[in-house]
Amino acid sequence: MKKILLILFVLVPAVIASSIFIMPDRATSEQENRSLMTRNGISRKIRDGSFQEDLESYLSDQFPLREELVYLQTGLRFAVGQRDIGGAYICKSGRLIQKTTDADIDVKALKAYALKVNAAAEERKTYVMYVPSAGVELKSELPKGAVMYDYDSLYAGLTKRLPAATALDLRGVLASPDCYYKTDHHWNYNGAYLAYTEFCKARGVQAKPLESFGVKTVSGDFRGTLYSKVPTFKGVDEIGLPSVPELSVTADGKTIDFYDYKALETKDKYNVFQGGNHGVVEIENKNGNGKTLLVLKDSFANSFVPYIAGEYSKIVMLDERYAFVSLNEFAKQLNPDEILVLREIIN
Repeated sequence: MKKILLILFVLVPAVIASSIFIMPDRATSEQENRSLMTRNGISRKIRDGSFQEDLESYLSDQFPLREELVYLQTGLRFAVGQRDIGGAYICKSGRLIQKTTDADIDVKALKAYALKVNAAAEERKTYVMYVPSAGVELKSELPKGAVMYDYDSLYAGLTKRLPAATALDLRGVLASPDCYYKTDHHWNYNGAYLAYTEFCKARGVQAKPLESFGVKTVSGDFRGTLYSKVPTFKGVDEIGLPSVPELSVTADGKTIDFYDYKALETKDKYNVFQGGNHGVVEIENKNGNGKTLLVLKDSFANSFVPYIAGEYSKIVMLDERYAFVSLNEFAKQLNPDEILVLREIIN
């Protein structure tokens, strides 16, 4: 009996390990919504430890039944009372909220960027909309002992460096659970609409009622980025799309649809908004007000822009994570009438 156990103890791991190298690599994990390490990605540098680190990542990513084991592990952790799993909090209501602490935020970089925006604001009317994370607005839903970053302190430190801009304070505006997805860190169509009403107030423009946008539900089974971290969660979200006029849209010079309906057939359905993130997106409306708006954005802006797409003649969305440009030079060349900074405050 001991010999059999010894053989199994040696043989089973050996079979599993060898199968990793025999089976074809998987390039992506739909469940985790990320790319996986493949053979081609393993470094050949041994002295600096790169090879060892990459090999470890490769073996972990390509392990047989990996996703099933992740699912099982998450379920066991939840069963023993853990509510902080994979960087997400499982809340009292069942909602998932992204865990972000002060230590996760590069405050120095955010303050430096605020100074860049202020320089641009001295040349033209600029609005800054820092979006609070769901865990900031929905604190009552967080599990006991959950820690979130100090939004108030961060907001004060950033807006202090933006004297030339008009800051829109969204604290309290998004305090309803109906403003954020339950399985994703983004706001939903309702949260984006409330932010739109605040933008209208700041400009002295009358906001249109939500009903006038004819929001249409295009997906009732959306599971977002947080579900990928906590795959045992049973909830789903709806994606609603506001109606927009006829628009001409390009992304990094290529013509795209304003709504990419094909994205609804994929794991990351939030990419229905302009097909996801791009460096520069240009939206032209021949029946607009004659003004050009530059939006300095992250992915929160993707679902906000539908509400203003019918107003401006041209909206240029600049995501500096994907476009290697100088903000100062880009703004000078575009010469927009207005600038809107719309980003989750931690980005």
